[in-house]
Amino acid sequence: MTKETRRNQTPIPIDSAEQRKMARKKERARIRRSRERIRKLAIAAMIAIVMAGAVGTVVGYIQVTDLTKKVEDKQAQLAQLESECTSLKAKKENSVDLSQVENYAENVLGLVKLDRSQEEYLELQKNDQVQVNEGSSGVEKLASSFVKSFSAILSFLR
Repeated sequence: MTKETRRNQTPIPIDSAEQRKMARKKERARIRRSRERIRKLAIAAMIAIVMAGAVGTVVGYIQVTDLTKKVEDKQAQLAQLESECTSLKAKKENSVDLSQVENYAENVLGLVKLDRSQEEYLELQKNDQVQVNEGSSGVEKLASSFVKSFSAILSFLR
């Protein structure tokens, strides 16, 4: 049968029971299609959520790896600086060695050690007093104490 013959045919009368049966069939088919679309949309939404979670996890691992590398670099830098600090402390301790101070005083400054014949002792009266000026600054006090300490060390070495 072609389309024209179907169009030209007179409709066959259908009783109301058959019409209701056909209407129910159509309604069930429509509901089935609707449920199928909803199911497909739900599956697509779940896949999208899982993919977003996977991407978020990968980005998180990338950030953790990057931060771990930065921490390791900083720890290596800290170890290097601590080693350098130890080396500089040892160098400083060696540079303050008393024999080096003595050598510098003799060779660079042209100073010579006193011998016993050059030493003079003074007798002080017991009622002499020394008064310290408290108005001097902290730098002056520090310099004064350093000079006194250095003088005491030099007199001990003589």
